[in-house]
Amino acid sequence: MTAAGEDEDLTDVQFFEIPDIRLLSTEQNEGTTCVWCADPLAPGVGVDLCPGFRWAPRACLSCYPIRAAVASTYRDLYAHWTTCKQCETAALLGERLCDEAMPGQAALLRARTAADKSGPVCFSCHDPITDQELTGGVFAPLEWTGPSATHRGFIHTGACMWRESAL
Repeated sequence: MTAAGEDEDLTDVQFFEIPDIRLLSTEQNEGTTCVWCADPLAPGVGVDLCPGFRWAPRACLSCYPIRAAVASTYRDLYAHWTTCKQCETAALLGERLCDEAMPGQAALLRARTAADKSGPVCFSCHDPITDQELTGGVFAPLEWTGPSATHRGFIHTGACMWRESAL
């Protein structure tokens, strides 16, 4: 079995990519099938997503790197966005993020597409972020802490950044 506990993306995959336990089949919860594609997993094959826990979800060796890419590209884009003054200003003005952020946005979109994730929805207005907005760079990653967990999402730059619900 792959030693996923040593993988730097495992924590992000655990918290942000594993489907809700209530949505998984018995086989997926037991780790006998992949949590994403539901393909059967032979004993000792795949990635243990919750090592050391009684809950035993696992991923196949095809799905895990795809989901890890979603987690890592989001994390990288968020890290850039939260430290770049140009991106912070652009987001508040409704402009596209800086040239340095654009490859990160493109990488995140490619990773989400490879993982068959649905298009992102704006946290503030709840409207889908359109393909034009995605390719134009007028959206930003967003993290917020709820009552029981940290959540990741997206927000339109500009007016949605100023809404009271987004603050």
